[in-house]
Amino acid sequence: MAARLCVILVVCVIGGCTGQDSPETRFDDYLARLARTLDTPRPSPSAPVARAYPDKRRLQRPVETPRTGWIGLFELHRCGLVNLVSERNSILGRVAPAHQRLAYESQLLAGLTRCRKELSAEAATADPDFVDRLDTLIARKRDAVPRIFWNRTLGGDAVIHVFSLAGRPPGLTPTASGRATRQAIGALASAGDALARGDRLDADTLAGFYRTLEASTYGGQLQIAAIRAIQSLDSATAMLTERMARRPICFNQRPNRRGRTLQTILLEVYGPEVQSYLADLVRAGHQWRAAVDRLVDAQRTPVPASFRTYWQATLATDSGLWPRLNTAIEDHTRQWQTLLGDCGLMPGS
Repeated sequence: MAARLCVILVVCVIGGCTGQDSPETRFDDYLARLARTLDTPRPSPSAPVARAYPDKRRLQRPVETPRTGWIGLFELHRCGLVNLVSERNSILGRVAPAHQRLAYESQLLAGLTRCRKELSAEAATADPDFVDRLDTLIARKRDAVPRIFWNRTLGGDAVIHVFSLAGRPPGLTPTASGRATRQAIGALASAGDALARGDRLDADTLAGFYRTLEASTYGGQLQIAAIRAIQSLDSATAMLTERMARRPICFNQRPNRRGRTLQTILLEVYGPEVQSYLADLVRAGHQWRAAVDRLVDAQRTPVPASFRTYWQATLATDSGLWPRLNTAIEDHTRQWQTLLGDCGLMPGS
């Protein structure tokens, strides 16, 4: 018994018996069974081309960063902002990562706004020149913050990495595998809303979400998964269409051996193996688009044309990749219904 087990193990190592289950292996098995039963070669239909996310140079928005120095050290001290501004102006502050920059901008704007309200309560003694300079600074900061937020989110390194086409595939459960990335994208959207309200952001909390995004390529890999599903479905549909056009599978709606074999493939391979994965992939695509759309809606500045083009091709609901996947699924389902009807194998027949 032990000797036989050793032989099996050696054969598996030499033959590559990994037992790994994946969308690719499921599609390959399904297509191979169809090709063999239909006696039809497997075609290679064209599929959508994977779209690369725009590079950073095309995404970044110019920002005129208003400086606080010309208000004066004494006035900043009165506003309680000396330490915050000093940290920002230090060598480390100038190269601060995205989460620290967003937190700084939120804290500075909140501090300036609070200071202005306090001065309003002291209108009789407030220095009018200082009040004017403070109002100007607040207005310029409010104008700059939306561009800074864009540059640190959809135009920044972390989110660009999420849409990379190089990385680990989302596997057989793309909805579950994208949960952390969706949550991080949603957190950035909430941060954008908080900035618009003038709330303070916590740098440590943001840092955790940015780490999640920097370690993820979920957006790009989900796009690739959808493209591969489209290509496999189109191949299967083409095989069914070609075989049925060349010669009917069944005659007079009477099932035969080939028809019953195909029904078995449908019920035992396509349904539990392929269709279940496709349902999860479609659900994952819907949830991912909703998360990204929320981050887009949190922007208070016009998005660059390069991003809009990418979004239309890969993230839109009414055009591009995901409607194309829905069409591939519907076409494949319709072809199976025709075949089962021709063989009298439709439920209720």
